[in-house]
Formats: sequence, structure tokens, C-alpha cells
Amino acid sequence: MSDEHLSYLLTIDSGNSYVKWGLYSDNKWLKKGRVFYSDVLLLEKEFVNLPGPTIVVISHVARAITRDQLNALISIWPIKPYWIVAQTFQCDVANGYSDPAQLGSDRWAALIAAWRIQRHACLVINVGTAVTIDALSDSGRFVGGVIFPGAHLVLSSLLSGTQLVDVEKGNYQDFPLNTNDAIQSGLIQCLIGAIERMYNLLSLRLGHFVGNCVISGGDASILVPFIKFPTIIIDDLVLEGLAIIADDFQLNRKSAISS
Repeated sequence: MSDEHLSYLLTIDSGNSYVKWGLYSDNKWLKKGRVFYSDVLLLEKEFVNLPGPTIVVISHVARAITRDQLNALISIWPIKPYWIVAQTFQCDVANGYSDPAQLGSDRWAALIAAWRIQRHACLVINVGTAVTIDALSDSGRFVGGVIFPGAHLVLSSLLSGTQLVDVEKGNYQDFPLNTNDAIQSGLIQCLIGAIERMYNLLSLRLGHFVGNCVISGGDASILVPFIKFPTIIIDDLVLEGLAIIADDFQLNRKSAISS
């Protein structure tokens, strides 16, 4: 199939620290990239060389200025971007938030991707600047989740509020015998403890042990060796969810036009 007959989807995950993006077509990712939020204008060099997308779908959870910058970057194409907002029900996932639209668009996209991948109850864990642990029921209902600081924020808080100096990255030990190892082990214990507790709570709520859970994010690989229940790593889970939402959006739009 020639390029002129292909449709292209541009997905953008604008988060707390990074702006990630991916170009998707013909059921595969053609290219992905990311920049630190303060360098978002560097994406102009990437975007001008991309084939013109037929749809742009964006999850944005951080700064208003970054949203404005993304709008300016996307203006090189004659299309209006679709800034997603969590829905009451979308792509077979029901949103149990007290105010569904208040759920972060990144969390919503990740939940949709996880449900499409798993189709059973699971935890959806994203380990980035912040850590989110969200729970899906056996029927695909989001039943709630938690947000807490990621490893870098916890470490920054520890160092700024104590007299610890000359700290270097240590190694995990069950019973650390030096300060660097004690800090690294403490960080991992904090995060793993929260994940395991949420797993136990969800299993108790459902009345059975949860199957494979989904984990994503920059620090996911650090935690996976310490997680004792079945877990799969999915890179760029939010981008995967945005691609699913875009497909749903296009199908609904075609249905509306035909009717």
C-alpha cells in the first residue's frame, strides 16, 4: 500500500516530566520519541518530517504552557487535535470515579489499554514522577486507585528534609548495612509495599487472586524484580491507550456521518 493511501495517527502523552509521542499506522508504531517538558519545542524538528496525520490524540495532565506549545506545534497540520477527557464509559471500560471527568486522562488511557490487553481484573501501575495504582474489576470497571510520589520525589523530599549528605545510589538489601543501601532499599520498599497492598485489597474485594497486572513507566523495570504476583511490562501504556481511543473515536465519527 502506498503512503498516500495510509492514514496516520499521532498520539501524544504530555505528562509531569516528559512529553512522549508516537506515530501509528497500519496496526503498528512507526516511530516514537520523548522530550523533557521544557524542551517540547524541539519536537518541531521531528514533526515537520512526519507524514501528515489524519488524527492527533493527546493526553495532557500538566502545565498550561505546555498545552499551548503543543497546540502551536500541531498547527502545522490542518487538523484539530483531540484532547481526551475521561468518560463515564469508553472502549468497554466503565469509570467509577465520583466525578468521571476528574480522572487524569493519562490514567484513563492506561486503563483502556490494560483492559484491551488483559480482559480481566488487574492493577494498572504507572511508575513515573508520580506513581499511580489503579484497579480494574472482572467486568472492566475502574473501581478506584491511588497516587503517591515516585522514587525521585521521595528521594528529593528525604534529602531536603534531613542532614543526609554525599548520598550515592545504593543497592537493595533486605537488611541494609550502609546508608546508601538503606535509602535505595527504603525507596523500593515504599513503592512495593503500596503495590502489594493494593493487590491484596483488590483480590479481597473480588474474592479471588488477581491475574496478570500491567506495569509501565520509566522506573517500572526497577520494581518488577521485587513484585511477587504476575506482572507484565507494557512500554508506553498511555500511548497504547490513546491509539485505542483514537480508533474508537474514528469509528463513532464514521457511524455518526453514515447515520
